Amino acid sequence: MKQIAIIQLLEWAYRHELPKAERPGGGLGASTSSSWGMVYELGILGTVIDASINGYGVVPAYMDEGDPHPDALLVGKAVAGLADARITIGDDWSPFPEWSDADGLVAACVARARPRLAAMTGQEIQAMMIARAVLGRKPDWRGEEPGRAMVMRSGKPAWFMKQPGQDAYGNPIEREVEGLHPRSRRPRPGAYRKYQLTGDVAGLTIDRFRRTVWALAVRHVAQEVAGRLSNHQLTAEVPTVAPWAAASGLVMRGDPSHAVSLFV
Repeated sequence: MKQIAIIQLLEWAYRHELPKAERPGGGLGASTSSSWGMVYELGILGTVIDASINGYGVVPAYMDEGDPHPDALLVGKAVAGLADARITIGDDWSPFPEWSDADGLVAACVARARPRLAAMTGQEIQAMMIARAVLGRKPDWRGEEPGRAMVMRSGKPAWFMKQPGQDAYGNPIEREVEGLHPRSRRPRPGAYRKYQLTGDVAGLTIDRFRRTVWALAVRHVAQEVAGRLSNHQLTAEVPTVAPWAAASGLVMRGDPSHAVSLFV
């Protein structure tokens, strides 16, 4: 039996074997209507694909090349099972453990992105898996740590202050208001300045989340097909869920606690 890593098995199945399957009336693929699927088409390919696809989510071969290999069909079935998957994100999940964040600006940006990430569906995970296998590329996660810049207004440092108030139901709240006195143009007592990040942390948060989910999905497929393949035997090589931690020397071996779980 041929020794092969799960990533190479996926690429072989989706690039060489599953296109041999005929189109039985459609299926999930590059023309999926999901928002995440559209993001992948535009982000990876630079366009939205409008082509007939078979039941495995790939464009079928134009010439009769025989039937797909049975091992490829097993892979396709396992990936199809991801359509019912769901994702949970733990409270301690941090995609940037190697960055300093004493002011909490990075954590706040990640918190704002969490609802969008948590809404990722199984069909979107399936579309990501197929796209990555066809292209033969892992999701990118690299990016520069952002700096900090003072919030400016009209070319000058802005000032802010907290002002007590009430919401529509009469509950006490604090509002952030202008910190400069309108006449003297001097900071009011208790006024403060604010800083903002200089890089696109939101986009990189999504990239690293995708990378983790992709790795978890690949591992799931490996578990599903291991010991059931007729001509292939999987090696122990699987993608790490948080390669940025290993690259920065935060972990010596294995995967760090990533607080993202995949349930199928």
